[in-house]
Amino acid sequence: MVVNRVRFLDSMGFDQPVEAFSILFPKDWRTEGGVQWGNVQGCRGEMVRNYVKATSPDGAWQFEMPRMRSFSWTSDGMLLQSMQAGAQAGGCAVSRPFTAEQYVEGFARQELKAQAANVRLDEARTARMRPFDEQANNMARQYGNQSRQESATAVGDLAFSDGSEGILLATVVNVVLNKPDFMGGATTQITTTIATPFVMRCPSGRREECARMFNMIMTSDRVNPIWREAKDRFFSRLGQMEHAANMERIRLMGEQSRAYARAQNEASNQRMRDWESRQASQDQQHKRFVQAIREVETWKDPGGGSVELTSGYSHAWSRGDGSYVLSNSPSFDPNSAFRDQDWKQMQREQ
Repeated sequence: MVVNRVRFLDSMGFDQPVEAFSILFPKDWRTEGGVQWGNVQGCRGEMVRNYVKATSPDGAWQFEMPRMRSFSWTSDGMLLQSMQAGAQAGGCAVSRPFTAEQYVEGFARQELKAQAANVRLDEARTARMRPFDEQANNMARQYGNQSRQESATAVGDLAFSDGSEGILLATVVNVVLNKPDFMGGATTQITTTIATPFVMRCPSGRREECARMFNMIMTSDRVNPIWREAKDRFFSRLGQMEHAANMERIRLMGEQSRAYARAQNEASNQRMRDWESRQASQDQQHKRFVQAIREVETWKDPGGGSVELTSGYSHAWSRGDGSYVLSNSPSFDPNSAFRDQDWKQMQREQ
């Protein structure tokens, strides 16, 4: 078999088309594919998607790498409704988390209209994903994000309704994030991404040859390190920008909370002062009412303090020893009348 290395380009992410990855295919096969970039505001897990489709001249042999998918889920009911609304606006689809084996069985039935048998975990490929999981977890800790990533690869044998056979292999990545909620509990958010689905379709009765072809194509996949580095650098910068934006948002929220607390405190103090003023006015009215019943008035003693004296008089004097003189005559002066200079005039308390 003569094979050629087919190079697939990224024509959207850079100023000019750049080779993103390459795969070996039989020389006479028709191929199409490349890299597609999504919107930054859209589903982040589907932002950069590789797509490949290759077909033999007679169409009996087919290899396809479908575009990756990403799903979101949360244990919070209100947040789940928000996710569903976001999905309708172009965000990630909403789905409960699933395993790689579940994806292989479901994708075969729903998308390929085929039956998947002998679905099993690919231990070797799953083990090769462990360093990538650890790298992602370390980066999450670097940004203060307590998330946990786990990846697994599963493979299954396909049987199509026309008698053809095939192989489906997929790597599923689950990222679990536990966050405290407003009730003192915890909310779980899960992102499930199908990182690398691969489908091989072959003529009936040639499963062993199909497996060899599938393995040859799979193992020949090479990613351009320069493209991968540029892509990773872009996402790293994007993560840093979003982290800085989150910190700024938290700072602004803190300032807003402090300003709200100050306003609430000032309003509370003002309400207290208003209540105290009303209470003092009511106390004064009650005091005057009681004094009117008792027929007394309050006068300020020049020596300090105050004293209640019989009401109905316009002038009062005190000698400082507990003696008082009351009069309605504006010309009366006890210092002259009693030849005693110790009398001090008092003022009625308002």
